[in-house]
Amino acid sequence: MSNQILEVKDLCKTYIVNKRQNNILRNLNFQMEEGDFVAVMGPSGSGKSTMLYTVSGMDRLTAGEVTLGGKTISILPEKKMSEVRLNEMGFIFQQMHMLRNLSIYDNIIISAYHSGLGRTREGRTKINQYALELMKKLDIIDIADNDITEVSGGQLQRACICRALINRPKMIFADEPTGALNSKAAKEVMDELNKLNREGSTILLVTHDVKVAAKTDKVLYIMDGNIEGEFTLGKYSNESTMKERERILNSWLLDMGW
Repeated sequence: MSNQILEVKDLCKTYIVNKRQNNILRNLNFQMEEGDFVAVMGPSGSGKSTMLYTVSGMDRLTAGEVTLGGKTISILPEKKMSEVRLNEMGFIFQQMHMLRNLSIYDNIIISAYHSGLGRTREGRTKINQYALELMKKLDIIDIADNDITEVSGGQLQRACICRALINRPKMIFADEPTGALNSKAAKEVMDELNKLNREGSTILLVTHDVKVAAKTDKVLYIMDGNIEGEFTLGKYSNESTMKERERILNSWLLDMGW
């Protein structure tokens, strides 16, 4: 029995610039099963981030269809789509977009307080407890009361992962989540994403980093708005496999024109 969570059919995205049509995405088709960890790679300007934003409903598609958990989300009005993003999706970005006037802990819980659960005192108590559990799991409980300027980049991105998970989403969308981090912090963040994936989280991630992509299950390669190929790596197990995973992925990427 299929556990398909995401289906993208004939997805197109077109912008009109100076009365000229600019086709950014052209008839994209792919599916994801529950527990998949998929990376999207391609050269700059190929449409990677546009694909992630369009699939997740942050940007409207021009044509095609996106289905999440059996529900066609691409036809939803903006208010309903906002509710889906709040309650069924989690987002992690390269730029971390934390509110400067709030502590790390308050930044994590704020979106959940705007969900249905956050409308009652009992619900907010559950949110508070879950936030603490997430922070303990990602080893940042000791910075809960810190301002966002008082922590490292790696700690801040782990807080962003907690924020992405706070509403128990069906899917996590990540756009270059390690792009602003040094190599040590990037490895820590990817280790956390791999742990979450092993626990059942489904993740679609955009990256330009082969080391990051080598820790995912499958890579989609985009060129000029088209998915030109896909490469299955299988589940990442431990660091001892990384050199071989990077080698075979690099070889495939070169064949794709990377």
